[in-house]
Amino acid sequence: MKKLIMLAALLLCPVLCLCACTSYRNDVAVNDITAAILNAVSTQGGYATMESDYVSIEFSKPEVIDANVQEWMICASSSQSTVDEFGIFRVKEGGDVNAVKAEVEDYVQYMQVKLEVYLDMYDPAEKTKLENAQVTVLGNYVVFTMLTEADTDACLDAVKGALSN
Repeated sequence: MKKLIMLAALLLCPVLCLCACTSYRNDVAVNDITAAILNAVSTQGGYATMESDYVSIEFSKPEVIDANVQEWMICASSSQSTVDEFGIFRVKEGGDVNAVKAEVEDYVQYMQVKLEVYLDMYDPAEKTKLENAQVTVLGNYVVFTMLTEADTDACLDAVKGALSN
């Protein structure tokens, strides 16, 4: 009986490992992912997309993004009463996903510091979004969120859905 259980466990192990490893498409346009996110998250006041020079102005090492990213989009709330923001970076084939992730994490930390004093004075409830900001890697995509917990979950589910094989 023990041998049968061990054999079953050995046979199931590779199957479980394959199920646990999620692969994502790397050919989905950032515009399509953004559309999926905007359909999933609350859009009070709407979102505006950042201009093409935004990375060169706001990121500490824009050359990392330029060298490794095929396309990107950052959307921020159009309302000045919220800090809602998310971004998607599609890393080039052969690009350094970890370098892009590190640069996006630096950007998120920069925004946390930049907005902290303002939020303490004017809207401490929005500060939670900054404190709980996330940077996630899904295959060749780096995604960041500065949203409510529910919108972060909806955003990441929308990205995962768009990138599913």
